[in-house]
Amino acid sequence: MSDNKKEVDSLAARFGMISAKELLSGERAPAPDPEKPATPSSVSGEEAPEKTGGVLSPGMAGQLRARLGLEGDYAEQGRAGGDSDGPPEIEAVIPGQVVGDDGYGFFLYRRAFPLDHLVGAVPVGAGLACDGAQIALSACDTRLRTFDPLKTCYVDTETTGLAGGAGTVAFLVGLGYFREDAFILEQCFMRDYDDEGAMLEYLAERFAEFDCVVSYNGKSFDLPLLRARCVQHRLPAPFKEAAHYDLVHAVRRVWKQRLSDCSLNNIERLVLAFHREGDVPGFLIPGIWLDYLVYRDARPLEGVFYHHAMDIVSLAALAGHLSQRLAATDGPAFHHAEDQLSLIRLYYKNKEYASVMEHTRAFLEVSQVTDDLRRECLHLLGKAAKKLNRFDDMYETWKQLHEEYPEDCEGAAELAKFLEHQFRNPRGAAEICRETLQAIEASKGLPGLSGDFRISALRGRLKRLEAKIDRRFKPKRGEEDEFFDA
Repeated sequence: MSDNKKEVDSLAARFGMISAKELLSGERAPAPDPEKPATPSSVSGEEAPEKTGGVLSPGMAGQLRARLGLEGDYAEQGRAGGDSDGPPEIEAVIPGQVVGDDGYGFFLYRRAFPLDHLVGAVPVGAGLACDGAQIALSACDTRLRTFDPLKTCYVDTETTGLAGGAGTVAFLVGLGYFREDAFILEQCFMRDYDDEGAMLEYLAERFAEFDCVVSYNGKSFDLPLLRARCVQHRLPAPFKEAAHYDLVHAVRRVWKQRLSDCSLNNIERLVLAFHREGDVPGFLIPGIWLDYLVYRDARPLEGVFYHHAMDIVSLAALAGHLSQRLAATDGPAFHHAEDQLSLIRLYYKNKEYASVMEHTRAFLEVSQVTDDLRRECLHLLGKAAKKLNRFDDMYETWKQLHEEYPEDCEGAAELAKFLEHQFRNPRGAAEICRETLQAIEASKGLPGLSGDFRISALRGRLKRLEAKIDRRFKPKRGEEDEFFDA
């Protein structure tokens, strides 16, 4: 028994408190001792309140049970394992086991998935082949270069709500991890609120065994919630020193431009070709658990356990699939133009400028359509060449961008800067600025020249260049002036 449990038991004995399980199971507090002397109120003829030596008297407990719908025929059926005609409890629906005891324990369901178990078109074992370099690339985090699949756990929670705060509880917490021949999934379930301490204590011990955690939006929700609940139970915060690979950010960097919706269900369908069967919608899950607390019918929880398990198994398959795509060398890793450009953007964000130039050139050779994707690709190529001090490539790129997209202010500004400072040609730079401003005016009219900072900056550059040209080529005092000589 843990120190926390002992402290809770001592407080309960001291104040005569009853637990939620005792309330739900219909256990009554002990009746008053008839041998005790009457209270002053009973002597005076008034009915004395029932004394139980605790917070709830039998009368108050009965009223509370009635308000919770725990009195009557349904309550008399009892919990599973009591009367066979009653609603089944969790042990009868999910083939797991209780860790601990009825006073301090929780329900644990552990299962193993073979490495060839398919999540759509991708085996879950793909996660075992994750490469640290590709994981770090997709996460934009160099700490993940040491990513080891065998020292990593995949975490997901089902909670009573998304608001966070002290009232939100993670009643189902899962962790998945690889072994040499299987992917192991452990689902820790709270049968009631007083299971939380035992469950979190177990999870804290398990989490300490891993160097890295993988989640889907866990940086913003799951892990802060688990840490807050651990603090309330005086337990060490989980994953305090571990690296965190939040797949939702990696997925958005690669697929958001094409798919827009990067929810896990949508990514499963469109990336992994995985379609769930018999799944429970996520927004129904908190209500199902709260109903279980009242009616103790665990049958609806079967769909909740399936939904939760697939969330974690999909994470392992998705991490492996993304790592393999990023590491591909035999042909294009991504077949959609939006995904290919997202990959180039990812290389640029990670300051891998040589890879940016390699992939942008391959993209431009295939993409001949004058669209926003090609325009952005030229921008990235020009910026990468500038970072590498490859000025010839930079000039050719900005020149090509200006020819194909004469209305592009950023490209015109970069080309003008190059002409002014590298070629010492302010007149050529000014001409580039004029051409772009004229192209914008021709397509959008005079209103198109106002309201955009980039256009204002380009007009300011043109004004400065014209002043520079006037100073450079204006006749000095005493020199002949062709205007007056004529």
